[in-house]
Amino acid sequence: MKTSMLISAIVACALSVPIVSAQEKPAPAKPAMSMDMEKHMSQMQEKMKAMQGQMDKIRKTTDPKERQKLMQEHMQAMQENMKMMRGMGGPMMMGGGGDGGMTMDGKKGGMMEGDMMKRHEMMQKRMDMMQMMMEQMMQHEQAMESMPAR
Repeated sequence: MKTSMLISAIVACALSVPIVSAQEKPAPAKPAMSMDMEKHMSQMQEKMKAMQGQMDKIRKTTDPKERQKLMQEHMQAMQENMKMMRGMGGPMMMGGGGDGGMTMDGKKGGMMEGDMMKRHEMMQKRMDMMQMMMEQMMQHEQAMESMPAR
């Protein structure tokens, strides 16, 4: 009897710890998403335009050596852009620590609705960039296939 009462007390204490600790934590700070992400997005858009320009030059070039050089430059640009896109994810895109749920006392926790809309907008822009990058990769592959074999 004493053992079962002791186990019940330990389980009750263990289950109440997360509730108490959740109530004591202050609301997480908002991520500094807007300025940094806007800067990265505009840089990525510029790089995407440059890659499209490179692809246009590749299509217009008839000299095989020049075309090969342009293809290498385009591949390097794609690799750099993919590296930059990987760096754009992280905690800013994954929520920044706020879950937006309710706390035990009924108060709204985490991010506010405006922050969620901003995060959604930035996520959409990032997805658009990824799609453009995939299109560039496909165009690159098509250009590689159309090059004469050595």
